[in-house]
Amino acid sequence: TAQRSRNALEARQNQQAKAINEAQLERDLKELAVYKVKLAEFETAYANRNVAKAAALKTELINDMQREIEQSEKKIAQDKQELVQSKSEVAASRRETMRSRIDLKTVDNDVKDVRDLGDDHRDRRDDQRDAMDDRSDLEQQIVRTKRQKQIYSTLEAFTFSFEPTLQEKAIANKALLQEFAVTMERDIAATKVEIAEDKREAAEDRRERREDRRERGEKRRNRNW
Repeated sequence: TAQRSRNALEARQNQQAKAINEAQLERDLKELAVYKVKLAEFETAYANRNVAKAAALKTELINDMQREIEQSEKKIAQDKQELVQSKSEVAASRRETMRSRIDLKTVDNDVKDVRDLGDDHRDRRDDQRDAMDDRSDLEQQIVRTKRQKQIYSTLEAFTFSFEPTLQEKAIANKALLQEFAVTMERDIAATKVEIAEDKREAAEDRRERREDRRERGEKRRNRNW
């Protein structure tokens, strides 16, 4: 009963994570498109030596960066929670495998107990892989967010101008504006990977619930005998 309840809870949590990631993907795609439009407008203003227009667009881009960093921080918190959940699932799989090993050693063991142990080993491997994926997702998100903060800090402190002595720095900082867009693209790619992981985990959840139903049916039949 505890295992069935746990599997049902895990399925709900995974579905919630999938819904959150899909909503984030839709939002991030829109925000990236807007950022790129502003970036193109900035490049045009700078090429035309329109200081006022370039400064205004730089301010807008900086504000967009700040928003993205805040969202990235929330994604880190979300990824940490998913990793905690994954570790819990690994621990639950380990306990279920131990119970199946005990069942296999009882005098009434049969081919079904062998099958159940094999299922539990597979589920445990799946959960361990999912936990490794979640740890990797978290580590990559932390690295991206750190770089976003570095870019934001540098650009916030820099004022674009056409002073000859500042042209080298201006070129470097324009490159940072482009690099921030790349971090957004990488974030989107990572979210797509997470959604694929969510779908795979949903399939695993459905299989585990089928196994639960099968085992319940077998136990009911055994009691009737």
